[in-house]
Amino acid sequence: MVEIYSGLFISSVIIFIGFVGSILLNRKNIPDAIFLILFGYFLGPMTGIVDPQQLSGVAPYIGALALIAIMFESSLDIDLNELLLSAKPALIISLAGFFASVIGTFIVLYYIIGFMPENPLYSLLIGTIIGGGSGAVIASIAPKISMPNSLQLTLSLESVLTDVYVIVFTLTLMSIMGNESMNIQPSEIVGSIAARFSTSMVLGFIAGIVLSDLIYKFKKEQHIYVMTFAFLILLYVGAEFAGGSGAITVLTAGIVVANLAYLPQFIAGSNMVDVVRYQLFSMESTHSELTLLIRIFFFVEVGLLLDLRNIEIMMHAAILSLILLLLRYPIAYGIARSMGFRQKTGIAAGISSVFYARGLAAAVMAVVATQTMIERGGVSVPLLPEPVGAYVISIASAVVLFTNIILTVGVVALKNKVKELLI
Repeated sequence: MVEIYSGLFISSVIIFIGFVGSILLNRKNIPDAIFLILFGYFLGPMTGIVDPQQLSGVAPYIGALALIAIMFESSLDIDLNELLLSAKPALIISLAGFFASVIGTFIVLYYIIGFMPENPLYSLLIGTIIGGGSGAVIASIAPKISMPNSLQLTLSLESVLTDVYVIVFTLTLMSIMGNESMNIQPSEIVGSIAARFSTSMVLGFIAGIVLSDLIYKFKKEQHIYVMTFAFLILLYVGAEFAGGSGAITVLTAGIVVANLAYLPQFIAGSNMVDVVRYQLFSMESTHSELTLLIRIFFFVEVGLLLDLRNIEIMMHAAILSLILLLLRYPIAYGIARSMGFRQKTGIAAGISSVFYARGLAAAVMAVVATQTMIERGGVSVPLLPEPVGAYVISIASAVVLFTNIILTVGVVALKNKVKELLI
């Protein structure tokens, strides 16, 4: 009984710290990931209050729930009309920034640091995991500082898209790494990716219409969000069994539900569109609360696995965090000029550059990669060998920590400069 009460007490403290962190994020633009990761480190490696091994059994479930929550939340933020209006700068900076980050991370880890030289895919995997910014952090902070609406919208949309890139490309690379032969041809890789994507998008489109219909039919029920989230879990599992990606399928379904108005009338009439739109608006607050709860425990779990005493890994993470910032600046500079900030290009590029903090998507995929099991010769083995898995978790969580600190410092340093963009 004492262990149960102790566990409940620690859980309560964790939730309160997460709540305080969300307040600091909303009022002071300080990402809550910093406090949650450090508190997890305090509970685990620093004091030994919580044994990280005790969470190994529930980690895959938390990771799957976090993926579902992230992808559905991201999908609700994607308005097709808005996407078309600001698609060009957001798509350019998101794609260029993601691939520059992946390639830069790969070069540093594989060629300079020499991480696992016998298998370059490990370095590439870390690159995809930390390749994109955090939608939750960036989309929360961007509206709270005085920047032009066009730049704010571009950064927010970019962060939503890169969350998707991180999950999609990491899962794809993991699928390639899990191939038993490891000698598959490029055409087979392309075919496998295309099949996975097409399966996911077809399932997601159909599921989005079905979910919209369920929301419409049960519009008078009190606990409609419970049904919605249960449907998303079922969809995630079903897509994985069907050979698709649960994350991509949930994302596609969410985009369909959020953009029902763009579908033909015979699929979604005006009354159905209005009802679903209202229900999504009412569910958004509940989903945000659930996502916050998942984020709180997940970031604390990441902190439990982080070892700040490993100076070598901390140095690698610090170097990568700075390189990711430097790689982003020329891309941000070009986008700023194309958006018309010709007199204040440096300021616009500077603020765009510091909005690169990594977050939940990176943390989730690091844990998912280390928890994934594959079949080798009829035996179930980890996708990543133990030393590689430990390094992936440590480097990803440290990069999340450092990039959020850099974002916080950058926002404080550039806050007054940003106001010049409005003049």
